[in-house]
Amino acid sequence: MKDPISSGLHFLAAGLRPYVAGRVNAVFHDSALAAEISTWDAQGLMIFMWDRWNELFRNELSFVERSLISELRDFRNRWAHQDSIQEGDVYRILDDIERLLKAINSTETKFVTDLRRESLNRLWQQEIGDDKSHPFMRVIWPYLLCGFSGLSIGATCVVFGRPPWSWLLAGLVFLAMMRIAFLQASREAKRGSGPHECSTCGRIVYTVECPYCSPTTFSQPPDTDVSP
Repeated sequence: MKDPISSGLHFLAAGLRPYVAGRVNAVFHDSALAAEISTWDAQGLMIFMWDRWNELFRNELSFVERSLISELRDFRNRWAHQDSIQEGDVYRILDDIERLLKAINSTETKFVTDLRRESLNRLWQQEIGDDKSHPFMRVIWPYLLCGFSGLSIGATCVVFGRPPWSWLLAGLVFLAMMRIAFLQASREAKRGSGPHECSTCGRIVYTVECPYCSPTTFSQPPDTDVSP
């Protein structure tokens, strides 16, 4: 697997070069410096942005982006010196890069977004663990467990109860257990392989179907008359 930090810094440099060069041309009218900037790497670009912040970028970006540059410079130095960087920090680095590129409306943002999502999935697998069980078994297991339990309870009702009420109670118990099995199997079928962003609302979800966008999950409360 290619180093995600290296890839992220590559896209960061690709996104910053035209933006920084454009600011230099607009403010300093220095085409030679702008041409030189087109060859800089991410570290050189961030150092330049930090040093020339008041002259070139203060009116274009906020202090949030300035803090992102500071943090990214620190992470980049740790990465360049081959310090140990955990997956949680990898996710944070990619998230910082994505936010900085979004602030300058860079077309490279979408590539970093993919890297960040991949890091999120790796982080999920590390912290929660990968479920190696077969998807079919995850769905069928609730029916087996609840079905056996329902039959056992129903048989007990029939043996020790008085007909026809014992048969009726046994049937109701079995139906209730099958309902529980159906609900659990439905949740297992919708469970995804890890957290991901909903393509509609952008929230982090843990199932195939987004619970925030489902019209049956969240509905608007009815209008109430608050007039006196």
